[in-house]
Amino acid sequence: MNSTYDIAIGVPAGSQTYARTLRVIGSIFLLSTAWLVYMLATSPASVPWPFFAVNYLFLLGLTQFGICLQAIIRLAGGAWSRPFHRLGEVSTLAYGPIAIIGFLVIFFFGRHELYFWIGDSGIGHRSPFLNESFLLWRNLIAQLVFYSLAKLFFFLSLRPDIRAGDAENGTWLRRLTYRAVLTLFKDGDPAVAQRRLYYLSPVLLIACGIAQTFIAWDLGMMLVEHYHSTVYPLYFMVGNMLAGTALLLLLLIWMSRMIPTEAHFGVHQLKSAGVLLTAFTLLWLYMFWAQFFVSWFGNLHHEYGVLGLQMFGHYGVYFWTMMLCVFGIPIGTLIFAPVKRMRWSLGLLALIIVAGMWLNRYLMVVPGLIEGDRPFSSLSEFLVAVVLFSGFLTILLWSFRLVPMLSGWQLRGVDET
Repeated sequence: MNSTYDIAIGVPAGSQTYARTLRVIGSIFLLSTAWLVYMLATSPASVPWPFFAVNYLFLLGLTQFGICLQAIIRLAGGAWSRPFHRLGEVSTLAYGPIAIIGFLVIFFFGRHELYFWIGDSGIGHRSPFLNESFLLWRNLIAQLVFYSLAKLFFFLSLRPDIRAGDAENGTWLRRLTYRAVLTLFKDGDPAVAQRRLYYLSPVLLIACGIAQTFIAWDLGMMLVEHYHSTVYPLYFMVGNMLAGTALLLLLLIWMSRMIPTEAHFGVHQLKSAGVLLTAFTLLWLYMFWAQFFVSWFGNLHHEYGVLGLQMFGHYGVYFWTMMLCVFGIPIGTLIFAPVKRMRWSLGLLALIIVAGMWLNRYLMVVPGLIEGDRPFSSLSEFLVAVVLFSGFLTILLWSFRLVPMLSGWQLRGVDET
């Protein structure tokens, strides 16, 4: 058997740092969730729903690209990203419960605060999309289909790493998960898994595209009256590609301090991730220009007016900071090869990109709803962000107690690629 199969690629036994980190973040999640539940039960209107939507939209897009990046690279035949595969898959699934529950919370408690057209009898002729039930079901079904396919993709990827005896060890949930995988997929041959994952990849990407199109429309464009942009969903998705790659890089750097991954995460992976960030940065700028130019050149008031709110006046400083973080700084630094070879420099750049994309999502949602908002200007805004971020990190850390962070069968030969 290849020795890569048996290397220590999961949480080290008795790791106090990992356990302590999980306890701290988990406690923060439980306390902030208790606050949110109390607010929903007593005064749901006092929850800052635009800010909740910003953070929900931000994390949903970035985490969903985790598994989609693996699907894209499989189709492209790339091998450099093998250390990212399991992290990308688990990061997507870790946000899955929050994605479903979060949207239900927005719909049942916050829709009247977000959607101008709900309950407005004087709006005139309505598009079929301006229907509360359709708003709920199109997003709920699209997200459930995507996460179901993502779970299938993950199980197929996990199967070659499982041996029969693994289903008899560990916690009850780990045993249950491994038994389910062994029951569903009898053949653990890596070649079979690779072929199945290859054919499933385009299906997964199509499902993600549909789910993200709906969520981009419904938590961005449809919050503003008469705003219609055909480029909007693709602009949203390309932003997820850029910041989702940066988030994976950040997570791998952070978790490598608790899980021994250094031997499989070297200069080759750093350089390749840097090249990918460069490509996505340029693509994002193109999609931004495609959305901006049509509205500006055509003098389309209902579209350019929305962009004008973001770019000038009160929100201007946030917009130009966002442009600097998402495009200016990345392009100005990634052209230098040493930046793409050092973990600290690429990690810092990834953090800047992620922060800039958060501002991008903020500008997608808030200016059309609030005339002069300032982010994190109240305790409630801070807490709704903490609920979502800590929930995602808690489930992510907890998941790697069930499955290894690096996939043994996918790491074989990675150093020779």
